[in-house]
Order: sequence, then structure tokens, then C-alpha cells
Amino acid sequence: MSQPVAVPEQGSADPPLKPASQTRRVIVLLVPCGVAMVMGLDAALVLLGLPAPLSGERFSSAHGIIMTIGFLEALVSLESAVSLRRLWAYCAPAALAVGALLVLTPLPLQAGQLLMLVGCALLIVNYSVLWTRKHEPMVAVQVGGALAALGAVLLWTGGVSIPDLFAWLVTFLVLTIAAERVVISRFSPSVLTPAGARRYQRGIVVISALIVFACPLTTIWSGRVLPVFGLALIALTVMAAWGDGARSDLRVRARATVAGSDAASDADTASGSAITPSQRFTGVMVFISYMWLIVTGLLLVHPTLSGLHYDALLHAVFLGFVMTMVVAHVPTYLPFLLEIRFRFNPGFWGVAVLLNVGLVVRIVADLAGSETGRTLGGLANIAALLSLVAVAVWAAVVKGPEDPQAPAGDTRAISDTSPTKDSRA
Repeated sequence: MSQPVAVPEQGSADPPLKPASQTRRVIVLLVPCGVAMVMGLDAALVLLGLPAPLSGERFSSAHGIIMTIGFLEALVSLESAVSLRRLWAYCAPAALAVGALLVLTPLPLQAGQLLMLVGCALLIVNYSVLWTRKHEPMVAVQVGGALAALGAVLLWTGGVSIPDLFAWLVTFLVLTIAAERVVISRFSPSVLTPAGARRYQRGIVVISALIVFACPLTTIWSGRVLPVFGLALIALTVMAAWGDGARSDLRVRARATVAGSDAASDADTASGSAITPSQRFTGVMVFISYMWLIVTGLLLVHPTLSGLHYDALLHAVFLGFVMTMVVAHVPTYLPFLLEIRFRFNPGFWGVAVLLNVGLVVRIVADLAGSETGRTLGGLANIAALLSLVAVAVWAAVVKGPEDPQAPAGDTRAISDTSPTKDSRA
């Protein structure tokens, strides 16, 4: 998840933040985002029926909202704030993360809900400013996702149950990730002709619009519309995977591996840039993530918003698709946010294996009706996400040769361009 940096227009009355002050604000806001994630994992223990440091009715009932809005949307909005380089833009992640934490306190539930509503609205403002700088279609797709997040929190505040918000939350995350993958793919060796690239982008926009249109209908006629929603997710996945730049990196490397190490080096040179360990990791994880979204679409053919089938559905998309994609981009996302050097290490592979093997165990157990398997898989998922924090810290502080892809928070996709008209490296 790596949004390009947007450098503000010259002559603006609101000068951009200096890098040092911006980094300090990012670090300060990462703390409540991280706390929201930990609270979400604590709630996961409660839902698994296991001892948890903190417990309560709100921990179990608000688990999905805390992880989706309080953690993931807060990170997305933090990214947009870094792109804008404006102090006011940081109000969105602050409101989302703090609002999520208030939901878990003894304060009235409405206090946290109201703050999260404000954060969702401010994220739309951030995207709207990005849109005015250059009418980038993928920013419009992200606006559609942000509107779905706002709708989800608004309905939740109005008393709609969280299972009935499934499609709204999925729409936000899927559209946000799909749009960012399109932007990132522009900086990998193209797997498409220019005409194919235009069809690819138009296809993403059209299918995203259909998903946004179907989203509110799932709340009214869930049994009839959710299967159609699932088919739309599969169509978006196929379209996104078809044009994803990660496919080019993996294809080049696969051919080179068959030919031997010398050919691999030649292939890296021919592809226009060396394929680094973090690029290989990201490419593999991106396509594993796409496979989980297809699994989600298939599970929606016979939708059930309760019981173990619902547990399988939830975690196929939120852990399988979303968190695998997050893990895939941590080696570029954190250097971009914090402007630090980052050393890719094998620990990321360990996190990815633990997350996905645990998820397979959990979903198979859900479909087989095994509570024991569900618990074991859930524990592996929690361990994987906690391990991700440790591995990221290790990559940031351990001395050694950095991944040449990411010197001092710089990546090809982040530093070279932006969906705004005044982006510079």
C-alpha cells in the first residue's frame, strides 16, 4: 500500500510540512493506529473464547470496525496525509484511530462513532484535494471506497448490525487496494500494450463503480445481491491481476530461474531494473492476496452472515486479501511514511507463511465445523500480525546492506511520480 508523494503546488498559502516535522507527526499518529490493531487482536482472542488481557461486550461486538476503520482506514488516511504534506490532512487519521479507541472505553459509544464519522469524511476531503490537482481515475476509485467506509460507520451509528455492513467495509478496502496497485504497476515493466493498459484502467473503474452501486443494495436484499457482489469481486480480481506490474517481475524472474543464476542476472538487467528481494516478496504476496479475494467471491455464492461460514468469509477477505496485501507492502510503506532506510529480511517470509497457513487451517476448520481447528488457525493469525511488528522493527534498526529498492524511504512507485500534477522525486 504505497501512495505516491504529492508535492504541493508552488505559491500555495499553506506551505508544505518540513520532512522532520512530518516524520514526527507520522510517528505520533502511528501509535494510536498500532494500539487500535492491538485492541483488535485482543478482541480476536475474546471471539475465539480464549483468555484476553482486556475483555468486554464492545471488544467482541466492535472487533470488525476497530480493525477495518480504526486500524486500516487510519493507515490509509495517514498515507493520504503524507501525500498532501499539509498539517490539516493529519486530522483524518487522528480522528479515526482515536475514535476507534474511544469505542472500547466506558464512554458513550456515540462519542467514538462520531469521531470515526468525522475521520471518514476528512479522508474524502483528502482524496478530493488530490483529485483537484490532477483528475486521476484511481483517486476517483479511492473516493468511492472512502464513501463506502463513511456509509458503513453512518449505518453502524444508526444501529445497523456489523454483519450487515460486510459489503460496505469490503468495498472500502478492495477499491482502495485495487486503485493503489494500478498506480504502483505503472512503474514496473509493462505486461500490457498501451491499448491494453487503457482497457485495464477503464475496466478497474467500471467494475469498481458496479461494486459501489451494489454495496447499499446488499443491506436491503443481502441474499440476492451478495452473490452478485461476490462475482463482481472476482471480476475485479481477474482484471487487477491481469495488468498488475508484479506479474512482469515474477514472469521475468521465473524464466531466469529456469535458465540459471547467470541468466537471472541478465534478466534483471533486461527488465530495466534489478529485481530486489523485497520486490520478489511483494510480487508473490500480491498474487496470493488476489487468490484469497477469489475465494471470498466463491464463498459469497451461498452467503451466510452468521456462524462458521461467516467466520470463513470474513477472514478470507480481511486477513487473506487485505492483511496479506498489507504484509506485502510493509517493506515499502513504512520507509515511505517514516523516511528511513529499511533492510528487507527473511522474517517477512516467516510472517507471510504463518499468516496464510494459519488462515488455511482456520477456513478449512470453519467449513468442516471444527472449533478446535478454528482456534488454532486464529492463534496463528494473531501470532503472525504481532510478529509483523517485530520483523518491521528489526528491518528498521538492524544494521546491514539495505534493499537497493528503498533507500531512505524512497521507492520507484513512490518517488518517481504521483497522481497529482506537481509530484516530484
